Amino acid sequence: MSTAAAHVNGLGAELGAIRRKVAELPEYAGGPPDAGTGFAEYREAEGGILDLLGPAMRGALDASGTDPATVDTVLLATESLPADGPDRTAFAGLLSDLGLRRAYPVMLGLADCSTAIAAFDIAASLVRSGASGTVLVVSGDLVRTVLPGGRVVLGGTAVAGDGAAAAVVSGRRYGWELLGGARGIAAEAATPGHRMSAQLAMYQGLFADLWEATGLTPRDLGTGAVLPSNLARDALRTFLGEAGIADSQVYLDNVPRIAHCLGSDPLINLADRTAGGGAPSPVVLLGTSAVHAAAVLLRPVEE
Repeated sequence: MSTAAAHVNGLGAELGAIRRKVAELPEYAGGPPDAGTGFAEYREAEGGILDLLGPAMRGALDASGTDPATVDTVLLATESLPADGPDRTAFAGLLSDLGLRRAYPVMLGLADCSTAIAAFDIAASLVRSGASGTVLVVSGDLVRTVLPGGRVVLGGTAVAGDGAAAAVVSGRRYGWELLGGARGIAAEAATPGHRMSAQLAMYQGLFADLWEATGLTPRDLGTGAVLPSNLARDALRTFLGEAGIADSQVYLDNVPRIAHCLGSDPLINLADRTAGGGAPSPVVLLGTSAVHAAAVLLRPVEE
């Protein structure tokens, strides 16, 4: 059994091409969103889910310099490929078009917007054990498919947009070393009167487990180094503050720009933070929903 380290070698992301104003949604006809949410715009896709997934996957392969023929596993976190829809079959064609002819596809779900980040822990385990050489982690959804009731969810805590993201995970020492991860469930969040306390406990437990798994602490993180799901700004600050994360350590730049692209937010945020010249630091990818949370800690590879 191999004990090689796992690394995130490259990222790709694709946003819905249409920019919309959050204040123009029917839910805000009586007034704009509360200022504490920070929401201003969201993205809407013109085409189907494969039109988002394809460019994101190609971007990750190109950014990492990965030969598609070497990818042996694809972990796909999405709820936008219904079993009875044409895109499920067409996805196999997309893999072939991208040169991913050896890649075994596995679709993950059930943990909402945390699923994609939990997939990194799975990918790292596959690489470290030698069960896979190179894994492509893919996330993406269309709001009209997964949230037919509208884009404003959780009482305005989130405004959903369309997007996709992908990353290559392998044993090649390049990019970010994947130090470890953690997962949590707010089991009592559905109980009336217990939602907030259950969610706070989930965040606290998640980060306690993450520090134990990686040997790092919040003091090892720099400015904007916690890259979360794009929920309302005030809500994020509250939850993460209870887990020992300072406001300055939370990356909130994309909340007004793209709103909440479901499971893809943390990867999009990492790509944007990196492109923007964010301070060198270990970073936390944090995917959360009302009931589920997953986090992984990445450390930049020193050249």
